[in-house]
Amino acid sequence: MGDQAVFDVGLNATPMNNGFSKRKAVITLAIFATVVWFVFTTIFTSSLSGELRHDFGVVPIDRPFSVLEHTFRLTNETDQPLQLIKATPSCGCTTTEWPEGPVASGEELLIPTHLTLRRSQFRSSKIRLEFDNGEIVVLHIKGVGRFTQPLSFVQQSMKLSIDDEDGFRGVLKLEWEGNGRPPRPTANPPEGLKVEFDEWRMATAADPHKMTPEIWTIILKAHQISALADDAALIVNIEGVTELIIPCTAETLNPPPPKIG
Repeated sequence: MGDQAVFDVGLNATPMNNGFSKRKAVITLAIFATVVWFVFTTIFTSSLSGELRHDFGVVPIDRPFSVLEHTFRLTNETDQPLQLIKATPSCGCTTTEWPEGPVASGEELLIPTHLTLRRSQFRSSKIRLEFDNGEIVVLHIKGVGRFTQPLSFVQQSMKLSIDDEDGFRGVLKLEWEGNGRPPRPTANPPEGLKVEFDEWRMATAADPHKMTPEIWTIILKAHQISALADDAALIVNIEGVTELIIPCTAETLNPPPPKIG
């Protein structure tokens, strides 16, 4: 009989415990929601309004690099002055400037920002702004560079000699976003120069994450067959690509010994 009574009491106690647990969970959730709301309103509500992100999109780059500029405009939404005390870019590709004086209530804070693009690829950066009231604002800039002249000559110029039976060998590099192999280049050589090309070879595949194009290379062979003009230059053309001008200079492999006396 005693055992049965204990068993009955245990059964009756179970619903009471469940009800208490539910009330406790509801109270805990309410407290958590209140804390989240307080943190959001006191920390994440910014004292400034305005654009925090800028995308330059795809932009042309003049070799060796181009510098892009954008001015962020932030408005002081508080009823007291704000002072920017520090601005820190996340990488060396970005520089920024800011006014030394405080920004009054309702006025704009202008922050000129510069992004340097040196390659045909995606580039992004952050600028961390710190204010005298302890607030931190992060600006974001990004862009994709593309060289206006995707064709380049690795050696920069050709040094030729009429005495060199092997001739000159150089490498052309092309950033290519077409389908398949690039068109075969054609040459417009100066008088006294004979030029031929090997076949294109893919050096680097395109990277969709870095937004880089394919890199193709081709060997250029040149033989000097007669005297060259002082301003001689080889012009290389590829369909759909800006022509490339390569300076040519003539030199003597085995110059005669200097005369004495």
